[in-house]
Amino acid sequence: MSKLWNTDHDPQDVEPTCRKSLKAMGLDYFDVYMMHWPVHMSKNSKLLSANDGGEFHIEIIHSGDRKRLSETYAAMEDLVGEGLVKNLGVSNFSSRQLEELLEDCSIPPIANEVERHPFLQQPRLFSFCQENNIQIIGYSPLGKIGYRNEDSPSLLDEPVIKRIAEETGRSPSQVVLGWAVQSGSCVIPKSLTPHRIVSNFDVQDKFLSVEQMNTLSELDRGFRFVHVPYYDFPDDKIDLSIIQPKATVGVVDEEKVYRNYFGREGRPLGSNIIIENGAIRRLDKRAKEFVPTKCHKAKNYLVVDAIVDALYGDKVLKGFNDGGIETYKIVVPADAVDESGNPSAERHKTLNVFSQCADKILENGISKNSCIISLGGGVVNNLCGFLASSLYRGITLVHITTSMMGMTDAAIDFKQAVNHQLGKNLLGSYYPASNIVIDPEVLETLSERHILNGIAEALKHALCQSRDMTEALVQPLKNSFGALRNPEYLETVCRQCIDHKVPTLNHYHESDFNEMVPQYGHAIAHAIEHLSFHTEGVSPLLHGEAVAVGMCITAEVAKALGVCDQKTVDEHYEYIRDAGLPIYVPTGLTIEAIQNKICYDKHYVKKPVMGLISSIGHMYCKPDGSYAVEVENDTIKGALQANFTRRDAEEFICREIPFTYPETVNDENKTHFPDFSQDDAHFLSSRKLGQIGNLAAVCTACACQMSAM
Repeated sequence: MSKLWNTDHDPQDVEPTCRKSLKAMGLDYFDVYMMHWPVHMSKNSKLLSANDGGEFHIEIIHSGDRKRLSETYAAMEDLVGEGLVKNLGVSNFSSRQLEELLEDCSIPPIANEVERHPFLQQPRLFSFCQENNIQIIGYSPLGKIGYRNEDSPSLLDEPVIKRIAEETGRSPSQVVLGWAVQSGSCVIPKSLTPHRIVSNFDVQDKFLSVEQMNTLSELDRGFRFVHVPYYDFPDDKIDLSIIQPKATVGVVDEEKVYRNYFGREGRPLGSNIIIENGAIRRLDKRAKEFVPTKCHKAKNYLVVDAIVDALYGDKVLKGFNDGGIETYKIVVPADAVDESGNPSAERHKTLNVFSQCADKILENGISKNSCIISLGGGVVNNLCGFLASSLYRGITLVHITTSMMGMTDAAIDFKQAVNHQLGKNLLGSYYPASNIVIDPEVLETLSERHILNGIAEALKHALCQSRDMTEALVQPLKNSFGALRNPEYLETVCRQCIDHKVPTLNHYHESDFNEMVPQYGHAIAHAIEHLSFHTEGVSPLLHGEAVAVGMCITAEVAKALGVCDQKTVDEHYEYIRDAGLPIYVPTGLTIEAIQNKICYDKHYVKKPVMGLISSIGHMYCKPDGSYAVEVENDTIKGALQANFTRRDAEEFICREIPFTYPETVNDENKTHFPDFSQDDAHFLSSRKLGQIGNLAAVCTACACQMSAM
């Protein structure tokens, strides 16, 4: 490998310079030939001294000029044709410069050599290179000694790195190099000492745990050791636009209880998350951990909706009181069947119910040390959050969430609200629960449709943040719904979702990435969900089902804008279908109605605004560092039409496939669908076969229920 220096950028100088380097090294060709900097200096420019990082006499011809860089690179491409070079690369290029180069060149670079270490992780640039098959080579992986001043931090003296070195039995330098290798970059540490060279090579066995890798990722501070007088890294505002880990992995204690935490600086906002199978069964022993110490001698209130109360209300109330926590129960209304044919308390998330609860609590007596404990899904969680934030200007809040949607989304946030007659969640506050308790065992009493409803929100984070997570969620569901009754699988879904959700909460104000990820697919989903409830002949969609459809259409938007390729669009449909979720807009909803409804989305200003995915696991970042993309209405219309076209083609194929409905419900079908209700059967039978995954199993279950009606 060799590099083209800054004084040799003139196209006519490129080949002679390369030949001179080959001759000096006694080679016939270079495997890789790289442009050293995106800077062209005059021939008079030279290094005067190597002291303190270098002293130069410099005459700059251009710095980062797109046209001039492409001309130099084109001359480098000719070297490949001459057989002097096998591959091309660049060094110190930003994501913007790479994007421009990829548009202008014929032979894409295979590598980009940049400064990279735990203090300067360059996540935006790193993701861009991964997406475009450009290998990052990290120089100064241990920090550049020659460039340091008295105020420079020391990687090898960083307490976190030293602690991990002790935990792993490695040296601090091996920990730093191991982090780089395990994160996917190559490293080129400099050493002349044989035993250090051997030590530097001994980092390729993935000795760092996921928790240690995430801890090291949190050290990113955007700090450069290397500064040169001829280039000032003007695109750092883009490439350093998001400095946060993709996931913050929780810890599992000796009792196999999962714990995580999210919070923000400024006004104190922070919540502990506890996942424990059997937490409700052992509540008498866990009560004083779940409820903060200051509440132990106060009156506390358990708020539960009527449906969950029948299942767990008295058990939880007894558990808290037996555990030494004085607790009183308040039951709020819920509907056994709503418009979607499912139980719901959404209609009762109102100021009237809020006032009734407040009246009962105040009449029975509270103190500033009292605690509101929510037991239920997102509706009760939200209602109790607003109650706790309002009573005595704020008392303690604890969530025990019983729905999959609550476990993956609704309860894992600071947003608390009730509905107003003019719209949903218009009255509320940002208020943290001290503890959020998740017991996957309670999902035994939740229908499979509602479990999938919550899994859709977890899949949203997976598609945006991690291909590995996407595979972990979808593969167990691909051929059977059996995993929906597997507590280990459900706990894995919750853990992985929370691990990836926590960074978006901790770093919320640092980048609009943290708003666009949770809202992925939602701009279109909200419109489809609302219309499905208010359009005659259309079976209502649950929120997660609408999000699943919305994500597929959002992928079509990204393809139309050139953000992703067709493969990424197809993967959206495949992953979501394999998870057992709908992928198409229900027949009966029109493009015009959906477009009209989108303008009421909270992110709609003059145009719809949404986050887009460039490839599975990677959100698209604009050149200005923002992840929010304004989308023209015609683009959305085209994306909807693409979804309709897929749906109609698949429906036609399904109509051509003969299918025999079983006359009775047999034991085998009962085993696969133990809680498949008549409402669920009506829901599925009203939709075409191609609109949901696991087609044969779903059709069989639907037919069994229909035959029993």
